[in-house]
Amino acid sequence: MSAPDTKTRILTAAEQVVLERGVPALTLDAVAEAAGLSKGGLIYHFESKEALIRAMIARIGACMQERMDRLTAADAQPGALTRAYLGAAFPPPGTPDDRDAMREAALIAALGYDPSLLAPYAAQYAGWVDRQKADGIDPVLAAIIRLAADGLWLNEVFGIRAVDPADRAAVLRRLAGMTRPGA
Repeated sequence: MSAPDTKTRILTAAEQVVLERGVPALTLDAVAEAAGLSKGGLIYHFESKEALIRAMIARIGACMQERMDRLTAADAQPGALTRAYLGAAFPPPGTPDDRDAMREAALIAALGYDPSLLAPYAAQYAGWVDRQKADGIDPVLAAIIRLAADGLWLNEVFGIRAVDPADRAAVLRRLAGMTRPGA
């Protein structure tokens, strides 16, 4: 198996360990076993648990970016990046993107115990914020929409459910509508 395939297998196994057993169970031994590798084979690709966690978080950011890229490729109107951010964070329910987004949210919540480990994701997020300032809509409005989406996302990650599930779609539609000039 090639190195990229092995790394992907290791990252998938690490995610599985965290999602099924929690962060305390995330050990190199547990991940190696779940990936079907020796511990030495795992260490060849990830020298430490911290390196593995950083790679897991970087993969989460890359997946979010990939969803955003797909959405912006189909939308050349002002506000496209802000709409893509909403669509990538809250994909249509029941879709593969929705399942991926829920998995990623659970992992961020679980792995966020050490802010330094979130550095790759924080850097990527800062890039989204910078790009959003040139999204073709009022930058303050774009920030308000992003922050509202972040608040909804965090509420869902931590199970707070500040918005009635029946109102969630309407809230997201309203936020997306606010990205349209003249809305």
